[in-house]
Amino acid sequence: MSRAYGVETKMKVLAICSGGLDSVSFLGKYIGKDMEVMTFNYGQKANTETERLREICKFLNLPLKIIDITFMAKLWKGTQLTDDTVKVENEYTPSVVVPLRNGVMLMIGMAYAYSIKADKIIYGSHTGDIGTFDHNGHTEFYYPDCSPIFANSLTEAGKAGTFLCDKKVELESPAMLGIGKLDLVKLGYENLGFLLFRTWSCYKSGNKQCGKCESCINRKNAFKNAKVEDKTEYDN
Repeated sequence: MSRAYGVETKMKVLAICSGGLDSVSFLGKYIGKDMEVMTFNYGQKANTETERLREICKFLNLPLKIIDITFMAKLWKGTQLTDDTVKVENEYTPSVVVPLRNGVMLMIGMAYAYSIKADKIIYGSHTGDIGTFDHNGHTEFYYPDCSPIFANSLTEAGKAGTFLCDKKVELESPAMLGIGKLDLVKLGYENLGFLLFRTWSCYKSGNKQCGKCESCINRKNAFKNAKVEDKTEYDN
């Protein structure tokens, strides 16, 4: 519970969620809170994730807003997730990054959060997303817009763009709390149980997850390392 002028008020949370393992697991941390869920159709190949999220939210009785920004697919060229001319790979390459995707979605979410006077926005970026590698002679984060540095900058931008008397909307992610994928899966399984196996991690769509793309491999390893029996259905 948060306090305003000495009176207890109920925390209001907006969860930005894809329907994937990470964001749904972190959503589980706030089950029981006054929470709304927001997701985006951005022309992604893995549009099954939206249907899985709809199913999960219905089971949990959580209101879900699906925001249509499919026009962005025409702008996000050269990435595995939206560009049909780019092959989905079985290991990480920079082409899996959709430029500033989190920034676009979080800023839309922030605009809504300020309008409903929410306390915080949560999303699923974890510490594994901000590991570093050498890219063209520079040390880079795997997913730059998953970093706490980026989140803190967005938080300040949101406050700078609203009235001083408005309640500041905080951003929170596993990465900002120092949580990696292994502990995130444990957290999700503890709070959501079987629903975790209804999440969709695959970069493709279909009746089953492919089991071979980088995201599917990461999913398999996360359940294995967390010592949680993986009941996900894969093609391979």
